[in-house]
Formats: sequence, C-alpha cells, structure tokens
Amino acid sequence: MRKTTMIFYCCIALILTACGNAPPTEQGKINNDDSIDITKISNNKLVSQQPSNQAKDILSNHEEITAVKAVNTEDTLFVAIEVEHHERFTLSQLEKKYKKEMKDKFKDLKVEFSTDKKIVLELNKLEQDINNNNISKKEMEKKLKQLVKLAKEQT
Repeated sequence: MRKTTMIFYCCIALILTACGNAPPTEQGKINNDDSIDITKISNNKLVSQQPSNQAKDILSNHEEITAVKAVNTEDTLFVAIEVEHHERFTLSQLEKKYKKEMKDKFKDLKVEFSTDKKIVLELNKLEQDINNNNISKKEMEKKLKQLVKLAKEQT
C-alpha cells in the first residue's frame, strides 16, 4: 500500500512538472524581434552617404534580411546583407534578386553586392570609421576597393 501511494505521488509530481508553463531556455528561444541591424551614416567631410542610407531603407523592408551594411564612394555603392539562417538555402537566388533591385534603384552608381559574413563585418568597421571621422576619403576609397576585390575572390 505504501509503495503504490509513493509511486502515485511521484507520477503526479512528474506530470505537473512536465506540464509547467516555464519560459523556453536560451538554447531553444526563438528571436521574434523584428529589428534589423542598420546603422545610418552621416558624414559631411567625406562623400555623402545618402545612397547607402537609401539602400539600407529599401532592403530593410524585406523580412528575410536581418542586417544591412552599405558604404558608397562617388561612383560605387557596396551593399552587404545578412539573411535569416533558414533562408541561406536560397542565398544565390536572394542575392541575384536584391542585386538587381539595387542596380535598378541606383543606375548612376556601380553596385557591388555581397551576402558574405566577412564582408558584412568589414563594412561594419568601415561604417564606424566613417561615422567617427577616423578615416580620410582616400583611405575609405582604398578600403572599399579592397573589399570589392575580396568579395569577387570569394565568389
């Protein structure tokens, strides 16, 4: 009798703890935050970053994009994006689609486009340098040319 009562209470305790409404752990948590990583660039001393800010606004409207980084010189616009993890299966199609969209919007600029994480990180550093006035116009153009070359090597 005592054994069956003990087993009964253990089963009830097990059922109650298994059916609890505890919040999900960090490992299983899904990010429902709709914010996209965008940094607007404003610098009057260097080349106007108006086209890159416009490109960020345009691309931020797409739900599969999680981060947009863009820098431009007088003749080149370089855009790098990050997409949601499950969208990486169709990455080449997305890249073609968004590159075409950027070329249509910015016909007067040479558009370079990348989905590579390394390029996103490097463009982020370049954006920060431009915002903080830590880079000259000549250095910015040189760095952007290196990034374009790096992006073409990886593809």
